[in-house]
Amino acid sequence: MYRSVRILIFYVFAGILETFAFQHNMLDTRSLDTPILKPVKALYEQGDSEKAKKMLLDIFRKRKNLYIRVSEEDIPDIRIQFGKEVENSLRTAGEVKDKYFLFRYEWDMEKTNIPYKFPGETDWDAEPFGDEEWTFMLNRHRYWIDLGKAYFLTGKEKYARTFVQQVTHWIDNNPLEDAKKQTSWRRIEAGIRAENWIKTFELLKNSRAITPDFLEKFLGALYVHADFLNSAYNRHSQISNWGILEFHGLFNLSVFLSDFRQAAAWQKNAISRLETCIRNQILEDGTQWEQSPMYHNEVFHCYLNTLLLAQRRQIRLPAIIHKKTRDMAYANIMWQKPDYHEPLLGDSDDNDLRGLLTTAALLFGDGTIKSRAFETPDYENFFIFSEKDKQTYTGLRTEDPGFLSAWQQNTGDLYSRSSWEHDAYYSSFHMKRLGGGHSHDDLLHFTLYAHHRDYLIDGGRYTYVNTKWRKYFKENSAHNTLGVDHLPNSIYSGSWSNAYEARSEGAYTVISEQYDYAEAINTAYMRLEDPVLIKRQMLYLKPGIWILADSFRGKKEHTYSRYFNFPDQKVAIQNNGLSTLHTSDNLRIQPLEDIEIQLSDAWWSPEYNLKNPARRAEFSAGGKGFQSFTTLLYFPEHTRVQYEKIPVYDRNDNALDDEDAEAVKIRLPEKEYIWVIAHRQGKRLHPFLIVEGQVVTGDVILIEKTPDTSEIHVLK
Repeated sequence: MYRSVRILIFYVFAGILETFAFQHNMLDTRSLDTPILKPVKALYEQGDSEKAKKMLLDIFRKRKNLYIRVSEEDIPDIRIQFGKEVENSLRTAGEVKDKYFLFRYEWDMEKTNIPYKFPGETDWDAEPFGDEEWTFMLNRHRYWIDLGKAYFLTGKEKYARTFVQQVTHWIDNNPLEDAKKQTSWRRIEAGIRAENWIKTFELLKNSRAITPDFLEKFLGALYVHADFLNSAYNRHSQISNWGILEFHGLFNLSVFLSDFRQAAAWQKNAISRLETCIRNQILEDGTQWEQSPMYHNEVFHCYLNTLLLAQRRQIRLPAIIHKKTRDMAYANIMWQKPDYHEPLLGDSDDNDLRGLLTTAALLFGDGTIKSRAFETPDYENFFIFSEKDKQTYTGLRTEDPGFLSAWQQNTGDLYSRSSWEHDAYYSSFHMKRLGGGHSHDDLLHFTLYAHHRDYLIDGGRYTYVNTKWRKYFKENSAHNTLGVDHLPNSIYSGSWSNAYEARSEGAYTVISEQYDYAEAINTAYMRLEDPVLIKRQMLYLKPGIWILADSFRGKKEHTYSRYFNFPDQKVAIQNNGLSTLHTSDNLRIQPLEDIEIQLSDAWWSPEYNLKNPARRAEFSAGGKGFQSFTTLLYFPEHTRVQYEKIPVYDRNDNALDDEDAEAVKIRLPEKEYIWVIAHRQGKRLHPFLIVEGQVVTGDVILIEKTPDTSEIHVLK
């Protein structure tokens, strides 16, 4: 299939007025009169094609790289600054040379932990572990970049020869045909590998292994990729991360193949489609709509690259791409944990965000973004940016974000933190269902990080294969949320869909310097014969106290559950509550009512294809009618706290039932809080409530007292 391209591809560069067919007449007549290509054109016209091809290779070698901006003079610094990373690159390059594959890069979408070695020829359609994602990872070719780095760092031709051999083998064994479009030619793989091929070529283009004939074959294959990616544009592409991965690849190819007749059209289409995608997919709060930080950042990476290449080639992009890419950077800052990692919301892995934010800080010259990135460019960025860029970055003054807690109103997530320091307290509360297949059954899910570790976690994703494990990690019990009668919120039907989707109502937040408050209703169990409405209200008293108030409203007898998932097995039932069992900095989870507590073995998946033994707690109680439960979370070693539920009265001093209103008193050494919640489920409306002689009004009230002051905060 590639024979026509291999024979005649250079005629396009030389400007010969000729047409030939590759599926259809893609490479038709064009005159190339740019100064750099005129000598090549002249040699072709004289019939000296071998000399013309050699000259063209020389031009590609001398042409300024799109991505790679390091030089041989940088090698000693790279080896000193990034010894471990260099060792990893050399090891990976050696493994790839031996056709031994283990996918372990930070942002590999589907990491692996079990290596696979082809005993003979590489089978690019192989699926050795029963997971098609392995096949897709194999065909993204990111590992070839380490072949390029190994050649650049050592000068050893074996790495370049391996690249040439494997690319040639891939091209020869993967014709663009329908049978391949679900394996090696799936559209997102075609888009992803465009960047990886270009970066690898730029790292080893001066090798003896890069011959004029190989370049001919290589460029012909890239042309086929560009034409393929340009050929389809549907609604799925416009709304899915797939479209961005595809058209980012097309944009890369349009710039790298800028002398092709179709390059201008490819570039115009790529920019237009990337603009449509970013308008459709990046919400006002800066998040990608699929509710997965992992895929948000795959998209973010694509737009950062688009901005980078456009900047380097003076290509004008729509202002909306600049704005929303910066918004994505700030969304990352909002949800970034104190250890700089992304949360595991939806289908996500426990990845470090600093590399991406380093790129963003450099592109935008933004000191606030830099405050959450690396102090100096990391290994990947060191190869991409020039010495001048690195000096600019080092001199960029950092500035902490002008906020601590953040409410992402579109996706419905409240991220609370006590400071921007490494030892900050951090929690998240997830209140809306928006995403598609990558979102989980996690409405009203709460997480907690403090003292340099995770305490309450999201279960993770583990696999996309439609087995019991996909169901296990997506269901509500794998999240710190609520359940009724041990039924899931959403009803799982497959890896990417549910037979019934849980929905929320009434997401509401208040953020202040002293406290954060949030609430939402989950309507999932209104589907039951006896409908049950569930609600979670969360109060964060900064820096280190959280209160969860969970209420259930049905008529008949039900079992009501609250789930708490831990990243390890260091937790025990103690004194009618839970305590973690670390050597220090332990979390106490204290229910304020008598309930049943069960601990069971569970799993936590911090990355794809990995699950670690963990523990899950279930707080459960049965009851009819309205039931409410309050849970206090704090760190006894750091917070001396006393707590109790106290009565609430109407204005006639009649004690109210819990279904009408309830209150919790929290006493600290320096102050006292009373949190009042008016459920107002009784027959009468009580506009005024009395708590410890204090008259208050509202649905949610926080009374803050010190020895000298008393302040009432009406939260709702």
